Amino acid sequence: MEAVLIDTSILVGRMRRQSAAFKASERIVDLRPVVCDVILAEILAGSRDRAEFDRNYLELTTKFHVLPFTMEVSVRFRAILSSISPQRQVHLADHLIAATAIAHDVPLLTLNTKHFKGIKGLRLA
Repeated sequence: MEAVLIDTSILVGRMRRQSAAFKASERIVDLRPVVCDVILAEILAGSRDRAEFDRNYLELTTKFHVLPFTMEVSVRFRAILSSISPQRQVHLADHLIAATAIAHDVPLLTLNTKHFKGIKGLRLA
């Protein structure tokens, strides 16, 4: 079964019961959802207290396979950075997420397509 990288925007949207996040999730019912370390870190950073941090960590690391940082992710990240025009804002976390998706050859499911627009080699789900 093909995997799909679930962006932070989808996870947070589902936690907040946003219909757009649930609707987007319906598009990937035949795919295996995965996360990466950047997404894990973004969710954990938003935890309100230690109990929520521990709950989020346990849920994400048991329900999802976590795609690792690899040398290929690093190479892809640098390629994304070098392709950005000086006028375009750099979104480090989003670019690391995109690099991870590209390196692991999986599409990305996100509600935040604006930050991922124009990244060569990135497939959106």
